[in-house]
Amino acid sequence: MRKFLAGSSDHAGASRRWFRNMLWRAFPSASEHELAHKAARVLGVSPRQVKNWLREEHDASLRYVTAVLMIAGGEVVFSRIEGQRAQ
Repeated sequence: MRKFLAGSSDHAGASRRWFRNMLWRAFPSASEHELAHKAARVLGVSPRQVKNWLREEHDASLRYVTAVLMIAGGEVVFSRIEGQRAQ
């Protein structure tokens, strides 16, 4: 018996959760609504599309995944720098 990981619901759910978490890291916000509007402006999509990603209803294309990863990585670096300044 072979496993088909690309089509498994576990893999799909895990990848959608991972992307949702990256969105929150890349665009820190107080609410889903605020995050959707911030991310939509930067990524060039509708706020509704971002909400679909946040609710894990749709997969994001690699184009958006890489953009969010780059932004999230920058956010991590800057938050560490700011944390060091506050000490």
